[in-house]
Amino acid sequence: MPGLYLRKRTWQMGLSERCRGISLGLYAGDLTRLRDEAAEARSWGCELLHFDVMDGVFVPQFTGGPGFLKGLGDEMVLDAHLMVQRPADHVDGFIAAGADIVAIHAESEAPEAAIDAIRSAADEYGREVFAGVSLMPGTSLSDVESLFALKPELVLVLSLDPRNGGGVDIAKACTRVAEVRDRLPDALIAFDGGVTMGTIDEIMAAAPDIVVSGSAVMRAEDRKSAFQAMNSKF
Repeated sequence: MPGLYLRKRTWQMGLSERCRGISLGLYAGDLTRLRDEAAEARSWGCELLHFDVMDGVFVPQFTGGPGFLKGLGDEMVLDAHLMVQRPADHVDGFIAAGADIVAIHAESEAPEAAIDAIRSAADEYGREVFAGVSLMPGTSLSDVESLFALKPELVLVLSLDPRNGGGVDIAKACTRVAEVRDRLPDALIAFDGGVTMGTIDEIMAAAPDIVVSGSAVMRAEDRKSAFQAMNSKF
C-alpha cells in the first residue's frame, strides 16, 4: 500500500511548508469534470484542494466520498474536511485515496478516536498526513481541551455553522484564529466560510496559514484572476 503514493512522498518541501495559501473548494466547480478542474487550478498556481465531505447526518447536505479524491492532483495537497457523524469510521478511506490533511469535527462522535485513526492510517500507509480539528462557531475552546491535548497539526476555524444555515461572522472567527494560535502555536490554522474578495483582507489580518475558498473562485467570471488575487494575499 505505501507505494501507491510514492509521488506525494517525493515532494522537495515538507507538507507543513506546502500548507499555505488558498485551499480551493473543488466541489464548487463542475462535479462532472473534477480531474480537469483540478488540473486547471494547478495551472493557476494552486497548491491545495479542499473537499467538504458531508454525510447528510452531521450536516443536512451530502457530498461524495473518498473516490472523489482518488487520482486528483498528484502534485497538490488534498485537504479533506469531514463533516460526518462518525469520522473514525471514514478516515482510513480518505487517506487511502490520497488525502494529505484530514480534519474532523470537535462536535462529532468520538473525535479523539478519529484523531488516533488518522495517525494510525498515516503510519500504515507510510506517509505524512496531518490530523485536523474543525471548530463550529458556537463551540467553546474550553470544551476541546482533550482534543487540543492531542496536538493536532491543523485547526480549521469555521465562520458559520453548516448544520443550521446560520449567518457568517467573520470578525468572531478572526478572533478565534488568534485564540487558537495562542493555545496551539505549532499548529497550522485554517479559516473557512464567507471568504470573498470583500472579506479576504479582514481574514488575512488574523494571519491564518490557510484560507478555504470555493464559490468565490470557482463561480467567478475569471476564475484564474479571482484565485490569484486571493492567493497573493499570503
